Amino acid sequence: MLKVGKQNLIIINIWFKFILNSKTAGAIQVVDIQSANEKSILEKNIPIIDLDECSSESNPDGFNKLSKEIGRACRDWGFFQVVNHGIPDASLDETWLATKNFFSLPKSEKRKLNRSSDNPWGFFDHELTKNKRDKKEIFDIGPLHSDEGLSSEEPFLGKTPWPKLLPEFEQFMREHFKACEKLSLFILKAICLSLGVDKDHLTDCFFPKHTSFLRLNYYPVDDPLADLKEQDHGEAGLGVHHHTDSGALTILSQDNIGGLQVNKGGRWYPITPIDRAFVINIGDMVQVWSNGEYKAALHRVVAMDKEDRYSLPFFYNPTYSTNVNPLNSVNSTRLYKEINWGEFRRKRADGDFANLGKEVQIDDYLIV
Repeated sequence: MLKVGKQNLIIINIWFKFILNSKTAGAIQVVDIQSANEKSILEKNIPIIDLDECSSESNPDGFNKLSKEIGRACRDWGFFQVVNHGIPDASLDETWLATKNFFSLPKSEKRKLNRSSDNPWGFFDHELTKNKRDKKEIFDIGPLHSDEGLSSEEPFLGKTPWPKLLPEFEQFMREHFKACEKLSLFILKAICLSLGVDKDHLTDCFFPKHTSFLRLNYYPVDDPLADLKEQDHGEAGLGVHHHTDSGALTILSQDNIGGLQVNKGGRWYPITPIDRAFVINIGDMVQVWSNGEYKAALHRVVAMDKEDRYSLPFFYNPTYSTNVNPLNSVNSTRLYKEINWGEFRRKRADGDFANLGKEVQIDDYLIV
């Protein structure tokens, strides 16, 4: 596994440039940030957290220190990157190769695996975010127990369809899924500790059948629906339009192309790719559990104009039956009504397929 020393966590003399899209923020604004010292860099970029051996659960002092560091990142940004996370380089390389091999398949083969409003797993190339079509292709992979069948009471039914032309694809993706599942639980435990509850306080919300899924993202320079000119799918704008993630945590592996941006204080900041690192961001459910102390940050992906981009987000979600409420340890006036995760997930997912008007948002559950 690649080991990143602390002295290498600070990136010196990098110019960060980001553009506020004129369609969403008025006039185009370009901000250049040149860092001459460690402090100024950390002030302008999301935190980078080292998950080395001293921060393991078996080391209470180290884990407590880590939880405070993660808590600060959740409070200040809602985003952070982790290095030395324990997922082997060889495993990541296999997953990335399998991902690119999949998206290299003919579109006719990929569309045989199309997902639907009833079965959320599979291929899709005209997803909507905020009722606007994203310029991307995706492949969603459900948890292993979804292949075993779900009850009729579950919001989604269906199995992950696997490409027959890539016989080892399923194995690589299942291994990566399990690795992200383990890392997600580790981060969740640290977040619990940072909020003043036992590290295992929320574990039962994810067992025995959490509803997490792995997504493969492909952001091509060319419109993925260019071959369907006879059908009007609307113009694709950004790679992904601005949004918050609906679940608990997102664990993202991205290539070195860049394009992911996070909003802080009304301005868009680029998340600079770090080799082998994972980008972590909290979702709406953690925002509710923290009673708004931790904010799920708006983020987006700009459209690619020179090089194709790939990313692998893992969305860590509780069981469909979980009712999400602010934790009692958060000493402030309750801000949110109870949210059933299954119902919230269903409402958010429906907007992926059609413009149904205003999408349900976490602020809809604020106690007025």
